Amino acid sequence: MNKIVTALTAVLFAATLAPAATAAAPAPSEDTRLHLTAARTQGETEAIGIVWLDCPASGRPAHPHREAACHALDAVNGDFDRLSAEPDATCTTEHAPVTLTASGTYRGRTVEWTRTYGNNCEATAKTGPVFYF
Repeated sequence: MNKIVTALTAVLFAATLAPAATAAAPAPSEDTRLHLTAARTQGETEAIGIVWLDCPASGRPAHPHREAACHALDAVNGDFDRLSAEPDATCTTEHAPVTLTASGTYRGRTVEWTRTYGNNCEATAKTGPVFYF
């Protein structure tokens, strides 16, 4: 009899914990939250811009062209290497490197991206509104 009571107690205890464990696990987020930076990288590195991009908007201080930036990323399914805002842009050959970085999540996927461009014109032509800040 004692074994039956112990077994029933264990089953009831496990049954009460199972829903709690399931309810505690948050659903994966499909939102985008990216920390974007732009830095001059000739000589000493100097940050020229830092901003958060939230899609949808979070209410925090945000990217000044959030809607256009979110749309541009959605058009390439979050692949920063496929961004191409102005493929026919004519930029000078001035050597003033700019390094752009993005880290965070895009629609639930982890993003860690860095690219250095010859100058700001080249960076802007490739990335469009995502790095307009």
